[in-house]
Amino acid sequence: MPATSWFLARPSYTRYAYTTNPNDPGELARVTASQATAETRAHLATDSRPRRVEAKAYGAVTLCDGDRRVRFDPSPDTMPKHLTAKQAADLLLVAAAQVPPRLVDVGSGYGPQVQGSALVRIPPAATNRLVRHGYLALDDDGQVVLSLAGVVALEWRHCKTTNVAPSAWAYAIAEAVVDALTPG
Repeated sequence: MPATSWFLARPSYTRYAYTTNPNDPGELARVTASQATAETRAHLATDSRPRRVEAKAYGAVTLCDGDRRVRFDPSPDTMPKHLTAKQAADLLLVAAAQVPPRLVDVGSGYGPQVQGSALVRIPPAATNRLVRHGYLALDDDGQVVLSLAGVVALEWRHCKTTNVAPSAWAYAIAEAVVDALTPG
């Protein structure tokens, strides 16, 4: 187990899997940002049409597959409204990196920091806040990527700062999820 695995193991979502059958109670589970991101990527790998993803303006994302649904409800720490301008800038650095960065323990006592190319360095305290809010995830190769929560938070902030009508936020968030998390 890598030294950073405990750092990203904090549950960021409540995962609710259910069918459209009203007699099926569904299944609840707490999942991390990395797990929610991986499941969303796997879902979009099979079919990335936007109608297969639904979003709510407060940050919940539902993956639709026939009569089966999986909804990710963000924990209170993961709500997109918590994203600050500095955090948004840091997330955009991660999103725009040519080579995905990694978590590197620099021995500061605050935990690891995000390090990539010379242009991508996020200090340990800022990395800690991004991870605490669930905005970063680790992919299968151990590289740092934007999580489902990070994509939602960035799009929510974009909608709010560009004066997009609140009624269009959910659609814009769903499209951003499809665009950012579709593999390939």
